[in-house]
Amino acid sequence: MDALVSLADTFAAAPLMPAAVLLLVLGGAAVLWPVLAGGGSRSELKRRLKVEVAAAPAAEAAPTPKKGASMVREKAARTAQDFYVRSDPENVARLRLKLIQAGYMDPRAVGMFFLIRFATFAAGAALALLADSWVAADAAAMSRWTFVVLAGAAGYFLPGLVLSQQVRGMMREYRNGFPDFMDLMIVCSDAGMSMEAGIERVSRELSLSYPALSQNLQLVSLELRAGRNLDDALKSLAERLSLDEVRSFATLLQQSKELGTSLSGALRVFSDEMRHKRMSLAEEKAHALPAKMSVPVTVCILPVVMMIAIIPIIVKMTAE
Repeated sequence: MDALVSLADTFAAAPLMPAAVLLLVLGGAAVLWPVLAGGGSRSELKRRLKVEVAAAPAAEAAPTPKKGASMVREKAARTAQDFYVRSDPENVARLRLKLIQAGYMDPRAVGMFFLIRFATFAAGAALALLADSWVAADAAAMSRWTFVVLAGAAGYFLPGLVLSQQVRGMMREYRNGFPDFMDLMIVCSDAGMSMEAGIERVSRELSLSYPALSQNLQLVSLELRAGRNLDDALKSLAERLSLDEVRSFATLLQQSKELGTSLSGALRVFSDEMRHKRMSLAEEKAHALPAKMSVPVTVCILPVVMMIAIIPIIVKMTAE
């Protein structure tokens, strides 16, 4: 018992312990994040897209019983999703679309997002209380509770910021992979394949280089197999990817069908325009680099140059 008391006193006396505990908790959350949020959606999506593998025997495909923790988590996610759907359905619909754009196709992703948001809110408030008790025990009560509220608010908005960052990363992958998709569609069109068969073939070819784009294209292929119109399937793809290029591609196919023009030539022109647009964006970023570099150069290098130029003069004047 004395050893535990002395260990607690050591922790209270160490000024870096709150930061160490915070880093430990954040590291554990980063390790557990794929297990809690991403594993179920990825495995479910792969199971839905596996259309060419023969069905296993009934004895081998017997469902395994779920563990208690998993059942509790799913029930809590379903309850949170139902509550927010009843209270604010428009916000839930926007969040669902944003999760799909980030690559989370699981229908339970909305409930899991709300659970993670609540968990980060509670964790931020708890860590703030712990830091207050260790570091600022003599501070005023108002300042301590203000710090707790601000930490909880930061934890509440943190999942939204992470999700926005993931959406930007996915959009970057979609934008980089769509010209390659167009080139492969031109090859399939020149080979005499239909648009539906070409999309299915290209989705398999892009599975290694652009896996997220390949999954969305496979969903388009499954929608076409289910009897959905090609225009509607491509519009749904444009909503999932949130790219203007996909909307232009859907409009191009519709106009090509209405006017009776060559699909291969239209695809080739559209692919060249997309590559030219991507090159223009790269040149724009390159031209904006000197203006962006002027700020750190002015802040970090100019004061040092001024000190080197002025300090010898000041030393000489004081010496005289």
